[in-house]
Amino acid sequence: MLIVCMAAAISCQTKTIVGATMIVQWDAPALGIIPAVEVGYEVWLQPYPSGTSVLVATIVTFEQVVTFTLEGAYKIGVRMKRTVVADGTVIYSPYNWSDIDGSPSPWYVVFYLSPPKVLRVRIK
Repeated sequence: MLIVCMAAAISCQTKTIVGATMIVQWDAPALGIIPAVEVGYEVWLQPYPSGTSVLVATIVTFEQVVTFTLEGAYKIGVRMKRTVVADGTVIYSPYNWSDIDGSPSPWYVVFYLSPPKVLRVRIK
């Protein structure tokens, strides 16, 4: 079971998502003169409120499936990765963390393993 918490814990709104996965989406910033072919995104998962970040994926689309395997609270971060075609230089944007700049308000995810269903219900 996934619970998505919005804002402070005392006013936490929750959303239960069946299974251990959720889809995270974001909006692309204006690139200006940066060629789109040079741009990708990194999606990161970090224990909430702090801990070691783990790279989930490097992609070129605006959404990513995130799968949880360990119980706990997590925030999700996304940053842009630019690889300059001319010489291979890699440049990163700052992170956008869900607990700071989340939309429509800051949020984090709490994941608990669901218990297995009981077996062989019967009359005795």
